[in-house]
Amino acid sequence: MTLDAALIAGGRSRRFGSDKAFALWRGEPLWIYQIRKLLLLKNVNQVWLSTNSEQVFPDAMEGVIRVNDTISDLGPIGAFKSVFEQSRADHIVLLAVDMPLMERGELETDRCLVPKIADRWEPLAGTYPRAGFLPLINQQIAAGEYSLQKLLDLAETAGLIQAKSVPDSHLNLYQNLNSLAEFFAIQQGTVDDCTLLSRYRKGAGYGPPESDFLAREEPLEVRINGHSISVMMRTPGHDDELATGFLFTEGLITSAEEILDIEHCPDVDTEGIGNTLNVKLASAPNLDSLTRHVYTSSSCGVCGKATIDSVFQNFPPISQVPEYDPEIILSLPDKLRARQDTFEKTGGLHASALYTIDGEILFLREDVGRHNALDKVIGRALRDKIDLTSAILLVSGRISFELMQKALAARIPIVAGISAPSSLAVTLARKSGQVLIGFLRERGFNLYSI
Repeated sequence: MTLDAALIAGGRSRRFGSDKAFALWRGEPLWIYQIRKLLLLKNVNQVWLSTNSEQVFPDAMEGVIRVNDTISDLGPIGAFKSVFEQSRADHIVLLAVDMPLMERGELETDRCLVPKIADRWEPLAGTYPRAGFLPLINQQIAAGEYSLQKLLDLAETAGLIQAKSVPDSHLNLYQNLNSLAEFFAIQQGTVDDCTLLSRYRKGAGYGPPESDFLAREEPLEVRINGHSISVMMRTPGHDDELATGFLFTEGLITSAEEILDIEHCPDVDTEGIGNTLNVKLASAPNLDSLTRHVYTSSSCGVCGKATIDSVFQNFPPISQVPEYDPEIILSLPDKLRARQDTFEKTGGLHASALYTIDGEILFLREDVGRHNALDKVIGRALRDKIDLTSAILLVSGRISFELMQKALAARIPIVAGISAPSSLAVTLARKSGQVLIGFLRERGFNLYSI
């Protein structure tokens, strides 16, 4: 079987306001970013760039042949016709220029598969048989029927293509750019999760459960040439930039030119996909210089559920939470500020404080790192043999997954923070039986572990 690939870049979009093909994506025109994916596909003989005659592209790009629509104003089916007439391959992989999140691994196939989400085809991310499909294209154009949905329905009935199911975890790969707002949203990535919480207000008590948003936190496993080197907690989005910066600041690369490719690993399970990144380097680096330790590791990728399950292997959930007075919780921030001597001078330190269930402060520690401040108070409790199963922890900043994990390890049942928790911190609290309070202020707080 011979295989060609084609980027469909000749569409017009009034809603987008300009030619999508030339929108800057991660520092370069979108069409170049997409063409690179096709050039790296396995067993591809020729890559085609499908355009309309009005677009101004460079005259030559190594390994790429431009083909203009032979009939104008037919829409995508016209691009199909031009590519299928020019190519001589047995099969052709098609990709839309405005689908930047599409992973190369989703396109590589030795069968004629076209994604189908609900009851609609995704025509511009599939593989087609050239010889059998071209007559069907010409038949539809001759009949004045330009709908790709109808074309693919006919192709499926004729046995030319098969529908490829798309799991929910892959749906984001098929997002396309219909407007500038969508373009910026997709560039940013998925950064929030919806949750339920109950708001406590001084004098009014707890309100009914209501929805709110949390910053998403997920683990990212970074591999070099297939070898796992680190897992870090992060907000999903711009993972290739995070991996590049991480490798550079750890001294594993000296420039971006040493990176041959970065892709999300195709061998992960459906829940962990997108959280395992493989960086292909031209040469193997010296890993002895790595200063950040692996947090957790999995041969099939990492996800929030796997990370929490690994925590429970070492630290079981809290079996009993002591009763606490919400009004005492409201008094804790003032006691924290009164003891933050260095913060008052510099404004630049995080603090963690442990209290009795009656609100009496046990001790407070400050540090430039929020994790360090928490480790210090836990370490003090261990050295003094203090039982923390009825203690309250207050942290001065946001509450991350790792802070909740540390509190669970110390058997602290109630964790409060001046700022917001992350999505994974809330998930862990609910599974571990810990009370999690955020946005603690003088007149109220949010209760997340409900």
